[in-house]
Order: sequence, then structure tokens, then C-alpha cells
Amino acid sequence: MKSYQFRFNNRSKTSAILVWFFTALLAITLTTTLFLVRPAHDLSSWLLLILFPFLFIAIYRLFKTASERQSTEILTLNKDGFTSACFGSVLFSNISAINIPAREISLLGGENYDYYKKNDVDPPNIVISITTARGDIFCWSLNEWGGFYNSKEDFSVCFDFLTALTDQLVQCFQLEESPKSYLKILDEHGIWKRSNGY
Repeated sequence: MKSYQFRFNNRSKTSAILVWFFTALLAITLTTTLFLVRPAHDLSSWLLLILFPFLFIAIYRLFKTASERQSTEILTLNKDGFTSACFGSVLFSNISAINIPAREISLLGGENYDYYKKNDVDPPNIVISITTARGDIFCWSLNEWGGFYNSKEDFSVCFDFLTALTDQLVQCFQLEESPKSYLKILDEHGIWKRSNGY
């Protein structure tokens, strides 16, 4: 049994982040307006006293919620399948599809980091997903060159897991290895779907 540990963006809490973002934006706007306009009556002073703490709470909650999107994954690979600390376990025989955006990963022939730097394009957040026969989806979002949620080393560990996983699937399903395929079983788009013949 081999284990792989890495950090990733679990893509949860998106709605909570949006709520706190717009709350912070509203609080900043109201506080700034009241501070600059400052009507002569006492109500504006009371409103400022209420809005300042509200503003700090909204900004704090925004950053706290955003940082909670980072999860630490521990994947343990064995002869029958793998276990995920975040999603549970799955047998190789229950995996129905794998989707790895091969064209975005430089290790698989996609654009390298220099391309993104020269063209002022944000490096992609690569979403890797494994779908089971029951319809469960294990999904990890990482940046190949490191970012807010994962480091370059985290992506490397995840890629090592994907390599080992696809090697195991080739052995389990006794697939013919194609020299043009990615990670032995994926097609040129980075997709593998189990057909009825397996």
C-alpha cells in the first residue's frame, strides 16, 4: 500500500465565498460613503460605529471561508482500489470514468508555465475527476505550478498518484497500451470511460 498526500482546492463553499464577498463589498461602499459624506446629524456617527465592526467581520469571514477551501488529501493505493481521506474508498472495478485535462497539463504536452507568463494568462486550475459506477464523483482542483491552494510539489504528488492509478487500471483491465495515449489509458483529451467489454 502506497500513500500520496497533497493539498488541493476542494471547490466547496463557493456560494459562501460569494455571499461574504458581496457583503464585504457592500460594507466597504456604505462605510466609505458615510465617512466621506458625513451628514450633520448623529445618526451617521452611530451607523459608522455599527458598520466598522461589520466591515471587519465581513472581510475576516471572506478570507476564512476562502482559506477553508484548501483541503489535505491522503490517497492510499492498494491492489483492489484506493482510499481517499476526503471522499472515501473505491474499487478499481467500480471506476467508470476518469477525466484529466491532458491538454492543460505541461507534463502531458500542454502549455508550459512560460507560455502563461509571456501571454499574461492565468495558469489553469486543473480539475481532475474520477467517477464511480454509482455516480459518485471524486474531484480535485489543482494548479500545476502552485497557487493559493496547492504548491508545485502537491501537484507532483497528485500526478504520481494518477500515474500509479492508471498503471493499476491497465493491469486490472489488461488493456493494450497505446503509445499515443496519456498515462497509458487516457485518450488524447485525457478521458477514459469504461466500456461494456471490461
